[in-house]
Amino acid sequence: MIRFKVIFLLLLTLAACKTGQQKSDGSKQEHILPKSSYQRNIKGIVSIETFDHYNRTLNKGYGFYITSNLVVTNLDLIKGAFKAKVAVIGADNYHDVAGYTAYNIEQNMVILKTWKENLNYLDIDKSARTIPDSVAGLYRKQKTMYAPKAAVSKLELDSTTHYLLSRDIFTGLPTFNDLHHLVGMAQTLDTDSGEVSVLILSSDIKNLSKNQLDQPASIYDLRTKTNKVYPSYKNIEGFRITTSMGNITIKLYDKTPVFRDNFIKLVSDQFYDSLLVHRVIRNFLIQTGAADSKYADKDDLVGWQGPGYDLKTNIVPGLFHKRGAVAASKAPEERNPKNRTDGSQFYIVSGRPFTLNELHDLEKEKGIKFTQAQIDTYTTIGGAPHLDGDYTVFAEVTQGMDVVDKIATVKTYGVDRPVDDIRILKIEIVKK
Repeated sequence: MIRFKVIFLLLLTLAACKTGQQKSDGSKQEHILPKSSYQRNIKGIVSIETFDHYNRTLNKGYGFYITSNLVVTNLDLIKGAFKAKVAVIGADNYHDVAGYTAYNIEQNMVILKTWKENLNYLDIDKSARTIPDSVAGLYRKQKTMYAPKAAVSKLELDSTTHYLLSRDIFTGLPTFNDLHHLVGMAQTLDTDSGEVSVLILSSDIKNLSKNQLDQPASIYDLRTKTNKVYPSYKNIEGFRITTSMGNITIKLYDKTPVFRDNFIKLVSDQFYDSLLVHRVIRNFLIQTGAADSKYADKDDLVGWQGPGYDLKTNIVPGLFHKRGAVAASKAPEERNPKNRTDGSQFYIVSGRPFTLNELHDLEKEKGIKFTQAQIDTYTTIGGAPHLDGDYTVFAEVTQGMDVVDKIATVKTYGVDRPVDDIRILKIEIVKK
């Protein structure tokens, strides 16, 4: 009798295994894993905030722990930031990120090391072994947990396989199968027909985790990481700035190569498109390039945000603030002790003519000596000589000074912002 019971139980076990194999398309390991819990999984998901070197917020997004002190998220979220902080989703206690340990440009992933440990991580070694027909995201809003589902379909694009999601799941969030096992990470992919939500598999995250640095590196270093090939300055004649009030054409100076190449990169990445001319001072300058102006409302204080990095100020003899000069902005000395220049903001000098007496007074005040070329220029066509020696001049206007003058005379309010928005519609490269 005992022997019969043992045989019967053994047969039941074999039958259950066979059924499990059929349901998982031959994968035994899928059903060996115990069912997980959304309540536990959400404790491994983090909100991420990034900041510039002035401690101003740049971006907000999501990621999740894959070990007790490693978080995976999207590279685009972190790239360009000076520092980042993470907090378990729904919590307010953010902790600094120690640095990054691995990144993948093609898959837009980065692994961050955190100072704060979290034992409720999502174990990529115990993730789903097969790709399900549908996945669920997971996030918490006002103490309520949401798990929106999305169907998964295969998409072949440029000889690469993508797993398309039928609905948007917040970029950086983990995705799970019906047993609450990790499947991968949601991400946004740009296609010819627009943005779509795709799935980055946990196996890809695991492969990235195998090639980590021994020690975390500063996330600030990620700003220069790219596999994009940018146009050579040798093939560029200039740049056409299309504004809502007309066109301005500029050419860059080869004597400031860092600023030249940085501008080429930003224009190629369409960084300036839709930004405001956020600062205008009559008979002086017009200024643009602030990232926080793109979606700014009328009463918003703008002009504080660049691309997330700064550049070393480079004063070149012979390049001065004549009328039509293009120069890089920087924060005031009290907030900029290292005298660094903003990575994207620039101004165009409209200026005015100065008398010899005014120039002599400036020489005494600044402890400088204007060259004869500067004196001849400032007393005839004009400029802004009081800025010389303090800001990097890296380009000049070749066409469209009438547009600069028109913008420079618009009505502004207290912070020198135009009452009616003036927008940079786009900046295009003019090839030789």
